Amino acid sequence: MSATTLTPSRALRQPRQVDWRAIVGVLLMLLTTTGSFLFWTISSDTRAVLVATRDVPAGATLGSQDLATARVRVDDAIYQAAIPAAAESSLVGRQLTEPIHANQLLAQAQFSGGRHLTAGQVALTIPISPDTAVGGTLRAGDQVEVLLTTNKGKPEARTTVVLPRVTVYDVGYAQTLAAVGTSSSDQAANPGQVRWLTLRVSQDQAVQLAQAKWAGELDVALLPPGPDEAVNGGGAQPKP
Repeated sequence: MSATTLTPSRALRQPRQVDWRAIVGVLLMLLTTTGSFLFWTISSDTRAVLVATRDVPAGATLGSQDLATARVRVDDAIYQAAIPAAAESSLVGRQLTEPIHANQLLAQAQFSGGRHLTAGQVALTIPISPDTAVGGTLRAGDQVEVLLTTNKGKPEARTTVVLPRVTVYDVGYAQTLAAVGTSSSDQAANPGQVRWLTLRVSQDQAVQLAQAKWAGELDVALLPPGPDEAVNGGGAQPKP
């Protein structure tokens, strides 16, 4: 049997204490990691779409202040009917065919694409390319100016305005094969290279445009919305 001698160092040793700062640090790290994981899971399962910021009646022209972006988690069928946030710029200046309400998801069916003709108007198509039509960014309902260049590349080359202001009726694109794994919404956002443009014109303007189409090369310039666009739903047509 051995006896343990009580030394001064053993007699004065403090009891072991819990380091609460270390425990709190570990808990904070776990909470941060868990929160980041939950945020990543939720964010990766949502998609950005456009919603209305306020009530707007049918027939009104949509402005940038009427649109907002929201991330939602919906079925594919609902998302395909909604308008992606990336299409916001193409909606500004478009006319509503039916009213929209605050915080409502927007759908293409609610907008007029300028695809309507009134008495005395016709739709006429001209060939274009990204180089001759604002990089191919034109959309139905846009207001444009049509210019004609004759004798291109020669000293006597001349450019004139054929139609100072007309409305885009439709835009055509070259058909492209869909890549494997590409969704229908991705294909709609990237339809391919622009190939032709259909304009809404009067009978006299149609004659001018047809003559210019075969006389030289046409360029199309994008114009700001006209003063009567909200009234006429696609811009006032100039008198021939």
